[in-house]
Amino acid sequence: MSRWSADSLRIALIPGEAALLRARDSRVLASHERGAASLLPLLDDALADAAWRSRRAEVVVSQHFVRHVLTPPPGKALAPAEERALVTASLRDIYGDEAEHWNVQVLSQPPQHGLLGAAMDAAWVRQLDALLARHGFRDVTIRPLASVAARRLPQRLAGWWALVEPGWLSLFGSANGIWRHVAGQPVDDGWAATLPELIEREAALMAQPLPAATWIQALGTGTVAAPDSAGTRWQVLPHDTQLRGALALAGI
Repeated sequence: MSRWSADSLRIALIPGEAALLRARDSRVLASHERGAASLLPLLDDALADAAWRSRRAEVVVSQHFVRHVLTPPPGKALAPAEERALVTASLRDIYGDEAEHWNVQVLSQPPQHGLLGAAMDAAWVRQLDALLARHGFRDVTIRPLASVAARRLPQRLAGWWALVEPGWLSLFGSANGIWRHVAGQPVDDGWAATLPELIEREAALMAQPLPAATWIQALGTGTVAAPDSAGTRWQVLPHDTQLRGALALAGI
């Protein structure tokens, strides 16, 4: 479960569901819609309850609502604004002009390697931030699930990281402390059986191979068994098999 102190609130948002978690208290809110915007009225109503008042909140956002990109190597050190511009340009190459309206977070890497970017709808992030401010939160962070879940990884990951939640799989490749590849796609309950094929396909797109090792981090999916695939070292990271949905993300 979360290590956050009892006076802070963890909020997790996934398609059709939001969860509030503080110490041992939790609440799950459900929506018939799956868009991120449908979760804001649910939060607004729930946070009107004085029981959830706090000054500090961390919001964990499902990878369903996040898009990642690994830019071409810039070849030189860039200022923060230049890094964001490069990430936005790379997102625009993939997703079109829609990327101009996204909030971008950047993970810097040495200039001979690409920048890792994460993007969420900027208007939605502003609305969420304003909603939390109205309810008295003054110390707020809004992070993609991947940036929170990565804290559980080995310090110098060498190989693949499969981050799985219900309906979505994010795949990251790393070597020598550098992120080398990123991908994401919708999945069904049979994702574990198809994971070796997915990694093989993504590995074929890389100029340099990664070590044959994969760390599986699954949230809200129940018990996970490593795929039956020779030639790869599989490691399933510890997780609470009883937690489901948004509460599994809140409890990471």
